[in-house]
Amino acid sequence: MRYSRFSAGPGGPLLAFTEVMSGVVSGALIGASYDEDNPGNERRNNAYTGAVVAGLTLGTGATLYQYYNAVERNESLLAAGAATSGFIAGLAIADQAEMSSRGAAWTSLAATQAGIITVLAVTNGGGDVSTGDAALVGMVSLYAFTLTGLTQGIMDASASGGTEWAYTFLAPAVGMGLGGLLTMPLEMDSARVLKLTLVPLGVGSIMLSLGAILADGTTVPLTALAGIITSFALTFLLTSDPGMETEREGLRRADFQAMPVPVVMAAGRDKSSLAAGPGLLVRF
Repeated sequence: MRYSRFSAGPGGPLLAFTEVMSGVVSGALIGASYDEDNPGNERRNNAYTGAVVAGLTLGTGATLYQYYNAVERNESLLAAGAATSGFIAGLAIADQAEMSSRGAAWTSLAATQAGIITVLAVTNGGGDVSTGDAALVGMVSLYAFTLTGLTQGIMDASASGGTEWAYTFLAPAVGMGLGGLLTMPLEMDSARVLKLTLVPLGVGSIMLSLGAILADGTTVPLTALAGIITSFALTFLLTSDPGMETEREGLRRADFQAMPVPVVMAAGRDKSSLAAGPGLLVRF
């Protein structure tokens, strides 16, 4: 059964939008690289032409794909994340290899499309990706970027020369791959993944902000890194299932409950007085 007249699945429009934006950005970069070859030309329309042509081409292809193949919401979210991380990784690879602006533009386009196609190929035919799986992939990708950035920050502060930041920008794409592998043995609740992401990274952000004001050197990224790791371990422990029933959970599920309560009731002749005393509340 089709999702609508225009899409076989609920995530199709987001996939088409992702491809359109990918084509516009990468096409503009490619066109701009051709404009650089003709600096004396007053009418430099290659950037606009490249954006329009690439956006229409990739958008049309994605629209046709999602019309005949069901793309679920979580699958389209992963594809959008893979497009973003692939674009950044392509630019990082091009910078590391000292490519020209045209080579960097083509590399970023290829890396973006490789990320989208990989997600669609892996998730095709397997049903909808669970929200917990999608959240886990995003969490690992974000942690890969953060931890790699802090590690390179420590190296940069301790070294006399500059540090190549290409590994930091490659980390999100690698993290998505690792997160996808972790979804095979793990099935985590999305609410727990959210806590494991927000709490440690929030602690790390606070420590990084305070450290930037009060300290300098390697102390700032080191304390932020230690805060993230420590708070992640504590959050992981506190959000895990203890594997045994607690006293409060047992009381909530008990078929029979009895508890002492104070009792106030009408008493005396014509019920004109009050009597108070201990009582027992029994609940079946």
